[in-house]
Amino acid sequence: MESALRILHVVEEMKNGEKEAFLMNVYRKINRKKIQFDFLTTGDGEFDNEIRQLGGHIYRIPSLSEGYLAHKRSLRQFFKKHRFYIVVHSHLDQWSTFALREARRVGIPVRVAHSYQNANDGSWSLKMRKNIVGLFILFLATDYFACSTDAAKWLFKWKAEKAVLMRNAIDLERFCYSKSTREEMREHLLLTEREFVIGHVGEMTKQKNHSYLLDLFIAFRRRIPQARLVLVGDGPLQREIEEKIDQYKIKEYVHILNNEENQWQWIQAFDVFVYPSLYDGFSTSLIEAQGTGVPILASDTVTKEVDMGYQLIDYISIEEKLLWLEKIERIYSERKRIQVNQATLLESGFELKNLAHETEQRYLELRDERI
Repeated sequence: MESALRILHVVEEMKNGEKEAFLMNVYRKINRKKIQFDFLTTGDGEFDNEIRQLGGHIYRIPSLSEGYLAHKRSLRQFFKKHRFYIVVHSHLDQWSTFALREARRVGIPVRVAHSYQNANDGSWSLKMRKNIVGLFILFLATDYFACSTDAAKWLFKWKAEKAVLMRNAIDLERFCYSKSTREEMREHLLLTEREFVIGHVGEMTKQKNHSYLLDLFIAFRRRIPQARLVLVGDGPLQREIEEKIDQYKIKEYVHILNNEENQWQWIQAFDVFVYPSLYDGFSTSLIEAQGTGVPILASDTVTKEVDMGYQLIDYISIEEKLLWLEKIERIYSERKRIQVNQATLLESGFELKNLAHETEQRYLELRDERI
């Protein structure tokens, strides 16, 4: 029997973030007799044990932050030793250049760059370096994947039209609203239906704009004292966010839940999902939230391709802080939740089983075209 085609995914670490969770969702659903995933990482991650249980291999090299020369040397040594891969799929946005360069050097025929963002952050000099480095992807990658049209345009420039759009699909069967799940999750937090829960799911980074979210919450609590804030996620800015919570003496009204695999259940507890991201390629958590029927307020930098058509998302400029507050107050007054039909959900184009099958077929087609 023909052995499975092994795909090498180049990532940072397989932590429980949106990008990594998306990869794992696909990995769990693909036919692993036909396709297997291996991972080239720069650190330990929450998904490592599961990857090994599913039959994947995990390789470690020094990260770019540990020094460019050490990173470059390790990449070169790795690809010399593992030149047998047919498909390399890099998920590092502009930094994908380095892995794709070494993959091309040893003759790996299928080199995929995957874009997940529509902008980047950091200092002016860092952005400039990233932008220059990212241009080489256009000549090193053989194929381009993106989570949205905006993400494709951002990373692939004039080649954006060649990009294959891979929406961050989810297992929609789990995401219909459940009153019992809502009650259970609120009970965990010692909350009743009297409290109004403002919720957010996302890694604690500058991009996700938690500082702005805290400002909104503080202002809203002055109007509605029974407001509570639930933050699902962790990240490099967690300590800074916790310090701000302490500074404003709102700790008893804020619940921080580290990146939990059952985040979809916590969304059931929300009365409104507030997502003031500075930029975003495609947010899986917004798909999950729509499945539960919760009203969503998102910044207008978020791609409209995430909208499933249930009229649940309101897009607002970050500059309009008063408008955010007015919208939250209106949702508080209405306390309305839409019951999304599961059959409609499954037909929406965001179903994980379909995406996993399409991904499986695409990898096999790329292999057959190039060898």
